[in-house]
Amino acid sequence: MSIFRRFKLYFFGVALGLILTYHFFNDRYPTWLPGSVITEELQRNRLTYSKHALCRMACRNISKEEIGAVLKGGSVNFKKSKVHETPCPSYALEGRSKDGQNLRIIFAKCDSVTTVITAIDLNRKYNCKCN
Repeated sequence: MSIFRRFKLYFFGVALGLILTYHFFNDRYPTWLPGSVITEELQRNRLTYSKHALCRMACRNISKEEIGAVLKGGSVNFKKSKVHETPCPSYALEGRSKDGQNLRIIFAKCDSVTTVITAIDLNRKYNCKCN
């Protein structure tokens, strides 16, 4: 068997193996970046709202649908997150609402519950009386 034929068979086998591997394991780990893994975990849990978050949301005209949109499509700001906080690490997700508000939502991840801690409009200052 010539060297050319050996290389040809070798590369055919490698290509076939890559194609099969892609099809078998394509949906196994769809998210592997840290921000994607965190947002997926936050979405998987039951969503609750703290009293402070509900007050801030009412003051800043932020709806629960907008919170959900940021949770699904927002990006994690690790500089504003407290990932090593115990017992519940908190994550800051940032995104835009339908009406153009630039939002930062702080979520706490505890066991099987995701709690909205606060909601912040990054473009505008509000005078909210929330404790």
